[in-house]
This record gives sequence, structure tokens and C-alpha cells, in this order.
Amino acid sequence: MGTGGKGLYSVVAWPTAELAEWLLEVQGRLGLCGFGEPHLNLRVPFEYAGDPQTLIQEVRRCLDGAAPFEVEFLRWRKFPHIIFLEYALSGPLQRLHERLLSIPGAPGSPYDGETFIPHLSLAIGVCAWAENDVWETLQTLNPPQSRFAVSATSLTRESGGELREVHTFPLGEVLVGV
Repeated sequence: MGTGGKGLYSVVAWPTAELAEWLLEVQGRLGLCGFGEPHLNLRVPFEYAGDPQTLIQEVRRCLDGAAPFEVEFLRWRKFPHIIFLEYALSGPLQRLHERLLSIPGAPGSPYDGETFIPHLSLAIGVCAWAENDVWETLQTLNPPQSRFAVSATSLTRESGGELREVHTFPLGEVLVGV
């Protein structure tokens, strides 16, 4: 990755391998796709034009002392042409989301804050004619895990339709002198 230039970044949590594999299998079976590897955005993707090393430091500052937490599956949810697994916005997740919105030079989106919905995307760009059939099929499916632990987060950057990890941050660490 280069050292400058505007980029689309995310701070994400990765689901368990079992959950990610299940989601990819469902996508393959139903002919659907999301965006990159399955991931839970901890804030909506944002543009950042500054130095990536500065962004790493700012994300580290936001995560300072944040404890590991769990996310719990609530339900399947859909919007036009989009279907995802919605997760509960627990107190720890909401506080982390709010902290991540304070990154300088990375303004929030209309889907952050009060409208933020934690989720794992199953399908983006579903054809209108297929949405109802896919939706009915999903009502019979439940993820293999109703919750998963988040013990680390990753700063990612979009590159060619995929997410590339820039830096990983273990949760529960108190940073001294950073």
C-alpha cells in the first residue's frame, strides 16, 4: 500500500472462521456476494486522505483501553438489493463505535451514530426479481453461532473490491506513551 492518497477505510471485526465459512457457503449456494471477506464494520467505511501511519495512530488512540466484547445475532434484515445478518448494538459496541467516529479527517456518514446497524453482509446488489425468493429461503436458516467474541479489530483499506488489512489492534490493551 502506498503512503498517501485518498482511500476508503474501515475498522472491522472478523467473525469466527466457522461463521465466515458458513456465510460464504450460503452466498455460493444462493448465488450472492457481499463485499470482500465477511466482516463486521465497527463504523461505516470512511474516506481518509491523510497519511496512513497517522490514521493507524488515531485508530489506536480510539481503541485505547477498549475491552473485548461479544456481538449477538438478532435477525436477518433487508433493504432494497441488500440482505444482512443484523447484530445487537450492545453498550460496549456502541461506545466503541462512538469512539471511532472521533478520528480526525474521517467524518462519519449518515449511517453512523443513531442509524448505525451492526451487521455481516450476505448480499449486496440483489436483483429485484430474486429478492423475495432469497428472503424466503433465508428465513429457514440460522447462523451456526448466535454470538461471537471480538477480541481484536482491524483497520482495512478497500483495494480492487476487496478489503486489505492495514493494521490489527488487540482489544484490552492500555497504551502508555502513544
